[in-house]
Amino acid sequence: MAVTGFASQVTDAYDATGDAWAAGPARVYDRLADALVARSPVPLAGRTVLDLGAGTGAAGRALGAAGATVLAVDRSAGMLGVDRNATRGRAVVADATALPVADGAVDGAVAAFSFNHLPDPARGLAEARRACRPGSPVLAAAYADDDTHPAKDAVERAIAEAGWRPAPWYRVLRDGVVAQLATPARMAEAAGRAGLAATTARVAVPVPGLAPADLVAWRLGMAQVAPFVATLGPAERARVTARALALLGSDPPPLVRSVVVLAAVT
Repeated sequence: MAVTGFASQVTDAYDATGDAWAAGPARVYDRLADALVARSPVPLAGRTVLDLGAGTGAAGRALGAAGATVLAVDRSAGMLGVDRNATRGRAVVADATALPVADGAVDGAVAAFSFNHLPDPARGLAEARRACRPGSPVLAAAYADDDTHPAKDAVERAIAEAGWRPAPWYRVLRDGVVAQLATPARMAEAAGRAGLAATTARVAVPVPGLAPADLVAWRLGMAQVAPFVATLGPAERARVTARALALLGSDPPPLVRSVVVLAAVT
C-alpha cells in the first residue's frame, strides 16, 4: 500500500503535534530514549552525535546527559521548535536519508523511533553510517511487533466516536512501514543492507508512574491523533478525554514498551 506524498504528510502531521507531544508522549519517549542511549557500545562523552528524527528532543537530552554534543535533525520544524528544557543545542530541518553533513563528519548517530517512519529504513541507517567517522556508535530503536497497551485502543475508540478517522499516511505506516524494523531479525537485515555490522535485541522498557490520565494524554498527543484533537472545542475535548478514561478503566496495566534496539560501531 502506498500514498502519494507520504513523507510530506508525515511531516505535516508532526508539525501540528509538537506542543501536544510535549504535554503527553514526551514523558514516555524520554524514558525510551534513556534506555536506548544507555546501550551505546562505546562511551558518548565528548562526541558530536546526530539525533536523527529528533522530535522534541528526548534522545538529545539523553545524549547531552551522557556528555555528547548533539546536532538534532528532523524534517518537522514544528517538532524541533519545542524544547521543554532548552537543552537541544543545534538543530537543523533535514531529511535523515539526505543529511547535510560531509562523510565522516560526526562521532555517532542515534535514531530513536524515527527510522520506523521510513519506507526504506536501510537508507536511513546507511546515511547515518556515511556521516559517522570510523569507530562511531550508531543506535536505533523501533517498536516491536508485540508492543501493545489498552490505552491505545481506548483513545482511538474515543476519538473515533468523535469523528476521527486514520489519515492515509497513518494507515500506510501502521499496515506496512513499521513492520520492517519490528523484530530483531528485520532490524538486523536492514542494518546489513546499510553496511552495518550490528547487534539487535528485543527489549522491554518499563515506564513507571503513569496514572490513567497520563496514559490517555500519551495517546492523545501522538501525531496520528493530535491534529484532530486540536480541532475540537474545549467541551468536546473534555468529553473525548473522559470517554477514553472510562474505556481504559481506573486500574490499567503498567506501561511496558516492547522495542527492538540496534547497536553498531562504524
